[in-house]
Amino acid sequence: MKLISKTIKSTLPIMGLVLALTLFNNQSVQAQVWENLPGHAKDVAAGGDSTDVVWVIGRDDSAYKWNDNSFTWQTFGGSAQMIAVETNGIPWVVNNGQIYRLRGQVWQNMPGQASAIAAGGGDVWKLDRQGVAHKWNDESFTWQSFGGNGQVITVDSNGIPWVINNRQVYRLRGQVWQNMPGNLRAIDAGGGEVWGVGDSYNVFRWNDDSFTWANVAGNARAIAVGGTGTPYVLQRTGTQVYRLRGWQ
Repeated sequence: MKLISKTIKSTLPIMGLVLALTLFNNQSVQAQVWENLPGHAKDVAAGGDSTDVVWVIGRDDSAYKWNDNSFTWQTFGGSAQMIAVETNGIPWVVNNGQIYRLRGQVWQNMPGQASAIAAGGGDVWKLDRQGVAHKWNDESFTWQSFGGNGQVITVDSNGIPWVINNRQVYRLRGQVWQNMPGNLRAIDAGGGEVWGVGDSYNVFRWNDDSFTWANVAGNARAIAVGGTGTPYVLQRTGTQVYRLRGWQ
């Protein structure tokens, strides 16, 4: 798959305020707002170190990268159903089980097959066709199996993978998959944060100190988290993209 470069502008009006939550504490009042971004997507992913590098798979199956300065999406061609973004901003996609990563202006076919893919903390992980977790080794150009089983995977800022298996959440602790609280449909991590989409399609933020998920509301079916820890979601019943403002 070769790069196609052009810039598209959304024909949709920008919806500034779609959901506002006011959080009260003893010292301050903070408003959380889900901001509607232009365009439509089938899948969303985000990476970056201290910034958000956001990519989507559009309705035409091409890969698009968000430009916050121009408030538009730039297309990078290709064809895929799923996407992940490394900390350095490089996207990986899965097209009918085949794995590709963007190298300059060319989509490079990678070894193996995947049912899901994720990146974070400088590492790339996948779930194979049987749902087993594998970590990419760029030196040997191979995937290393870490067992487990899942349908969804993410990788946090420390390079630790989390998976969802039949709504149950697990994270890898050494060589053991640790069962975590809660039931989720989707999960992603970035910027030191882990976010998820629950059974009711509400958005949740993980608190490792209290070992619980905090309900942040919203209504989503897919989620991505950038290098700032900011979550981006796809609406539950459609293809519109939102990001959460004021969550910090």
